[in-house]
Amino acid sequence: MSTDNLTAEARRENAAMLAAALGIDLESAGEALQFGVAITFDPADTTAAAIADDLAALLGRTVGGVTFGIAEADTVLEVLVGKVDANTRLPSLLVYVGSGGAVIGGRPAQEPCAGIPRVLCLLVACYAAAATMQAVFGARLPFEAAFPQRISFDQLGIDPGAFVGPVALGDVYLAGAGAIGNGFLWAARHLNFTGTLHIVDDDVVSPGNLNRQIWFAKDDIGLSKAERLSSLAQNEFPGLKLTPRTHRLQDLPEKSDGPWLRRLLVAVDSRRARRKIQMEFPGEVFDASTTDIREIVVHYHRQPTQGACLSCIYEADQEEFTREHHIAEHLGVSVEDVRSERINPSAADRIAAHVRGIEASALVGIAYDTLFKQLCGEGALRTLEGRRVVAPFAFVSVLAGTLLAIEILRRVGVGRNSVDFNYWRVSPWHCVLERRRIFRPPQVGCEFCGNTVLRSVNAALWGALSPPRTE
Repeated sequence: MSTDNLTAEARRENAAMLAAALGIDLESAGEALQFGVAITFDPADTTAAAIADDLAALLGRTVGGVTFGIAEADTVLEVLVGKVDANTRLPSLLVYVGSGGAVIGGRPAQEPCAGIPRVLCLLVACYAAAATMQAVFGARLPFEAAFPQRISFDQLGIDPGAFVGPVALGDVYLAGAGAIGNGFLWAARHLNFTGTLHIVDDDVVSPGNLNRQIWFAKDDIGLSKAERLSSLAQNEFPGLKLTPRTHRLQDLPEKSDGPWLRRLLVAVDSRRARRKIQMEFPGEVFDASTTDIREIVVHYHRQPTQGACLSCIYEADQEEFTREHHIAEHLGVSVEDVRSERINPSAADRIAAHVRGIEASALVGIAYDTLFKQLCGEGALRTLEGRRVVAPFAFVSVLAGTLLAIEILRRVGVGRNSVDFNYWRVSPWHCVLERRRIFRPPQVGCEFCGNTVLRSVNAALWGALSPPRTE
C-alpha cells in the first residue's frame, strides 16, 4: 500500500511523536520510522480482510511502507491476520478474532476469524497497529505492553444488537474536523446513524495533518476541513446528512440564548477550547480526547448533571500553562495572545517579525496550536529544550474516534448498554478494561459548575436538576 499521503511535514510530525516517546532526537526518530510492514490474510475470511484493510490504512499514515503478502527491502515485520501461513521468514505478529474478542500476539490460528460487527474490525486494527509498533520498538516504548494481548468485546459494555440497529442522532453538531473528527466518521460509516450532522471547523487542511487525519490526502491541503470531510464521507452515510459549517461553534448564526445546542460531539484539539465550548451550554455532550499516544479519554454528560462537565474534565493545569508559555515564547507573542486561541492582525505582525519566511496576512484567524504544529512539522522552529507540541499517530486518533462512535451507540442505540459512568480512560497499548469506566463528580472550583449563575442558566435551558446520584 502506498504511503504517498505522508508529506514531508506529516513524516516529521510522526518523527516528533516517536522522538518524544523514545527520548531520541528528531532525525533518528524519522529514520527509525522508515520500516516496512507486510500484512498477510486470507481474502475469503471477511473479518481478517476487513482488519487487514484498516490496519494498512492506519500504518500507511505512520511507517515507511505497507505491503500485502510480500516483503520489500525495508520490511521488518509480517502481520498475520486470521488463519494463514506466513509468506516471509521475518518476525511475525499474529492477529486472531473469535466471537468473544481478539488475540494479538498469540499462537497461530486454527480456524478462520469469527464474524463480528464491522466497527469492531476497526477497533481491532487500531490495537494491532499499536502492537505492530510495540513489536518493532519493544521495550524502548514506555508502555510495558505484553503479548499476547486479549481484547474482550464484552468489556465494551455494548448490547450486540446495538451494532446493527438504527441510531437516530437527530440534529447533532461535531465540533472539530481534525484527527478525532476524522476518526469518528471513519468508524461511524460502519454504523446505522441517521439524522443531520453539522461538521463545525473553520480551519483548513495543512500538510502536517496528513499523518493522522485519515480521510484527507495531498489534494485536500489548503481546503476547508469541514467541507472536505463532509464531501469525502457523505457517500458512506445513506441515512445521515453531513453539513459542513466553516465557523467556530460559538460563531454559528443559529446560536441563540435558548437551548439551541441539544447534542454535541466534541473532537477539538485543546483543553482550553473544550472549556470554552462548555460555556456554550450544550445539552448533551459526547467527548473524546488523546494524551499524545499514551491514553484516550471518553467523557459524557447530559445537562443538568450531577457529574463532571467539560470544564471539570479539562481544567487548567500546569502542563497546559507550560504549553501556552512555550508556544508564546517561540512565536514571539504574549501568553494572553495564545490564550485567545486565534491570531489577530497585531499578533500576526509580531509572529511574522519573529519567525522567518511567513507572511502576516496569511496568519490572521489561524489557531495558535495549528500554526505551532505546522511550523514544527516544517522544521521552522527549533526549541531551546527540545520540547515540541506533538500530535499522535493515526491509530491513536482513529481509536479515539472509534470509541466516540461506540459511546454514542451505547447511549443512543438500542439494547441494554452499560451507562452508569461518565468517564473512561483507554490505553492504545493495553486491552480495553470495563473497570476503568467511572463516574466523575464535578471538579471542586470548576469555572462552570462552580458558578451558581451558570448552573441556574443550565437549569432554565435543560430542566430541573435531577436527584443526586446514588452509588
